Amino acid sequence: MQRFFSFALALCIGLTMSLDVHAKRLGGGKSFGSAPSHQSQPLQRQQQPAAANSANAARPAAASGASRWLGPLAGIAAGGLLASMFMGDGFEGMQLFDILIFGLIAFVIFKLIAARRRQAQPAMAGGVPYARESAAPLFGSAGSRPAVQQNLPAWFDQQRFVEQGREHFLALQQHWDANEMEKIAEFFTPQMTSFLQQERASLGDGFQSTYIDNLEVQFDGLDDQADKTIATLTFSGLAKTSRFDQGEAFSESWRLERLQGENQPWLVAGIRQNG
Repeated sequence: MQRFFSFALALCIGLTMSLDVHAKRLGGGKSFGSAPSHQSQPLQRQQQPAAANSANAARPAAASGASRWLGPLAGIAAGGLLASMFMGDGFEGMQLFDILIFGLIAFVIFKLIAARRRQAQPAMAGGVPYARESAAPLFGSAGSRPAVQQNLPAWFDQQRFVEQGREHFLALQQHWDANEMEKIAEFFTPQMTSFLQQERASLGDGFQSTYIDNLEVQFDGLDDQADKTIATLTFSGLAKTSRFDQGEAFSESWRLERLQGENQPWLVAGIRQNG
């Protein structure tokens, strides 16, 4: 009977720890401020032969299956350890079978983590956030890069603009998690900062945990006006509360404005959720 209750407690704790929670992204995933003046175009990927499509479809399926089981297995393992401690006088009541079970779970978790790292290595090798050599990885595959706008002003570097947008997006999410609103205010207009302060206060003063995976950045256009320049960047990816949960897909466009003149900063004036 004691072993049954230990197993039941381990199962309950494991399932509870593996539940997905929606990550609280910067701004709470809402649209506010001035609407971006450019429409975000869906990424057009090159058509591949049917065999290649089947192979590419199989790899994400395998990865999602691994991530789906990784959280529950880790939770069940932790639950089993707690159950043994609370109901079996610490680890003294553990039998050989219990040790083998935990060893098997640990082995499976290790293999899943190793497989996931191997799948992530090619993307990380060409898509380091602070690399400046090439912006191609920021747009996914080579066929997904949008056409370069032809009437850009001479002073505007589109590639560097996209790279810095990616860096700022990730940095601002970290400031949001840490409730560092004074740092966030440096990159937003006063109206946007006021809204963000209210939104962050509704989450409490505690530290938030948000992970951004598979981030893609797309340049949608630029308008060089007499008094200011307006540009639009679209960010899409997965927002997670841990490395192991399923994550929540997102796509949002940012309106960035810059007053005419030297050394004028870009400020975020609006965010639009795309679907």
